[in-house]
Amino acid sequence: ARPMAAGNDQYNKLEQGQDVSKGIEEYQERHRRNYEICMVFKCKTSKAVKYDDGDVMSDLQQRSALFDPSDDARNTMSMWKQRREAILKSLQNCGLRLFCYYSRDRDEIIVKIGASPQKLRDTAARMKYKLQLKKQYLNAYAEYRHDFPGRPERHFKDRRVISHIYKTHTEDDFPDSDAIFNTLDKVNLIHHMITSKDKDCAGINIGNLLHQGNLKAYFPLHESHVITELKTNKVQWFLMPEDFANKFRNYFGDRIAFYFLWVSFYWKWLVPLAVAGLAMQFIDLLARTPDNITAIPFCILMSVWATLLPYFWRRQEAKYAIGWGTLDLVESLEKCRPEYYGDPRINPVTAQVEPYFDWRARLKYYALSATTMLFTTALLFAAVAMILLTRHTAKNSVPGGIWGFQIGMAAFVEITNWMLTKLSGWLTSLENHRTKSEHETHMLSKVMVLKFICSYCVLYYTAFFKHHSNLPFFQTVFLGQDMECWRDDCFLDLQWQLGIFVMFRLVVSNVVQYYSPKVKLWWRSTHLDIRQGVQNRGQSMNSLLHTTLAGHASLDLADMSAAEQQSKKDSYDEFVNEDEALISHGFATFFAVTSPWVCVASLFSVLIETAVEMKSLMDDRQRPIPYKARNNEPWSTAFDMYGVLAASTNIFLLIFASRQYESWSKTEKLVLFIYLEHMILFARLLLRLTFPQVPRNVELLQLKQDNMVHRCLENIKVEQNQDFSMFRDQHHDGIQVFDQDILDQNQDGNDDKELDFDMGGSASAFVSGIKGEFMKPRSWFS
Repeated sequence: ARPMAAGNDQYNKLEQGQDVSKGIEEYQERHRRNYEICMVFKCKTSKAVKYDDGDVMSDLQQRSALFDPSDDARNTMSMWKQRREAILKSLQNCGLRLFCYYSRDRDEIIVKIGASPQKLRDTAARMKYKLQLKKQYLNAYAEYRHDFPGRPERHFKDRRVISHIYKTHTEDDFPDSDAIFNTLDKVNLIHHMITSKDKDCAGINIGNLLHQGNLKAYFPLHESHVITELKTNKVQWFLMPEDFANKFRNYFGDRIAFYFLWVSFYWKWLVPLAVAGLAMQFIDLLARTPDNITAIPFCILMSVWATLLPYFWRRQEAKYAIGWGTLDLVESLEKCRPEYYGDPRINPVTAQVEPYFDWRARLKYYALSATTMLFTTALLFAAVAMILLTRHTAKNSVPGGIWGFQIGMAAFVEITNWMLTKLSGWLTSLENHRTKSEHETHMLSKVMVLKFICSYCVLYYTAFFKHHSNLPFFQTVFLGQDMECWRDDCFLDLQWQLGIFVMFRLVVSNVVQYYSPKVKLWWRSTHLDIRQGVQNRGQSMNSLLHTTLAGHASLDLADMSAAEQQSKKDSYDEFVNEDEALISHGFATFFAVTSPWVCVASLFSVLIETAVEMKSLMDDRQRPIPYKARNNEPWSTAFDMYGVLAASTNIFLLIFASRQYESWSKTEKLVLFIYLEHMILFARLLLRLTFPQVPRNVELLQLKQDNMVHRCLENIKVEQNQDFSMFRDQHHDGIQVFDQDILDQNQDGNDDKELDFDMGGSASAFVSGIKGEFMKPRSWFS
């Protein structure tokens, strides 16, 4: 950080140096946190140019002279300054607190944003934001309301004091006025103040600013003491006990917490399967083939396990959702994606002007996506067939033999999967979906189809078709070559290929995931310095070479403030981690009957991936904007679909591809397959009736919490023994009791006579009514 220039008092009246800025940040971390969100604006086109520096001499200026910018660069920086000042003025006018300072190289302006306790309370009351209540109120979540002192004309009998029911997130005996808001609440409220067009909000479209490049970064600030606490006990990363899960959720939000809870739930379910698989693998070694009698019970176990896993996970989701107050979360109208375009129209819900893209215009892009996916599928099949043919013809002349080709196939799958992710993102962007959830759902559908074909097609071929290579179709594809399984055992061939896939992902993918943020930071800093060095011709070639080899030495994080260090990091992409977990789940379950030991390897892979992702999230990523979520959809549905595919694949593999039912006819095999499939479907139906997705104790707790919230917000006191003496009032006359119901009488004072049944009168009334209808004048427009 550097002091602001003398002419930039509109940003902040305090001109703090770097050491003072760091001291303020450390004090806020230890005592009170006044700022929650950070925005980073571009200030200069290059750190080596001179613009708006005033009389303040930085270390950079003392080391080397600054260059005068070109006219185009000066105009660009002036435009940035005008936009930046307009945005900051809007934030100030809506009552937000700002603290602005220059970056280390004075090429960026870092803005910390916070809100006063009263501003937080007013916004929460206006949003009807739900806060957690104290333990004696069942830890329920209720909308925030101000205390109502009552009206004098009613002698203050309608007074409502409810501020004491909200939980305080502090250990102090005398908490601050904003202690009812945890960090997650503050970030959500301040983010709403910045982006919403509600009353006393700035209404800034952050997504468009980031997409257009006018804003370099936007993220919640990390809390060093919370990160230290989360990193203290690394065992809790894997176990995810309730207390740790709540702390993790209160810091990163519901969506990310649900993902890591799913990973913890997954590996715990994987442990008994891995133990059973290890025992089965020992028997396979004795039998010298996985195609033995033990494949039958392990197939049944895997099919039941893959079917029950996603169902019981949904029950676990409901338990956490009730504790986080999101079980009854109602879907609200999402904002448009910044990339969304269309004709400007008025949104009938918000009455605001938004882009509108007709669904009929999207049909041609759907057709383009389908055509591209079909063409890509054909290319994948051709590439896999070419690799398999090359393996068959050159396996004895290539170092490593068959294993070398299997490792090459694993590398091909991983690289192609990365390319397919980019292709799916491009196709989904062309479809121009309005919201982020729609975009991710359509992208997930494409990624699932393309990666399923790329990742598992060679395994399906080896399992079901390789021993049928004499068929005319395969003779044409493989140019008349008869493909052979290793040791004439396709189960053994499939086992080795599947094992290499899993081990390759265990080693290479985790290494890439761990080092990719560091490599990106190195490349970004190197590319930036080289570009600036080329623009500023005064830098020598030796200096450029030193910059390239030294990496981010020029961006030494030790010289930056905490907020500037965080701004240099990459944002967290939840989609990538969920996608990788789904692919790994397929490798662990689809062909487990041929490779029981893969369950053990998958267990270690999940544990290592959890450690790598946790460390990357806390150390190498910006803190993401927390979002509320009821569950882990649409990924829970994706895992459910993979569970059905895993059960069907293992049963089909056992019946039609193994030697256990070799003496059976095709009809008998088909009948057995249909029978087992229907048994699994019946088990799912019985499971749904016996164990509902939302457990009964969760439903009961929700009813109790709803009742408690209603009583607390309306100041309703319920006592076991009601004392009716409080309703006595001697100043009013007694209540008069009449002998009969005088209101149920005619004007004559006589009771109504009972109706008599008259068949002739009813018929005449019916005929006269029909005649009256036909006699009415009518027109063609009536």
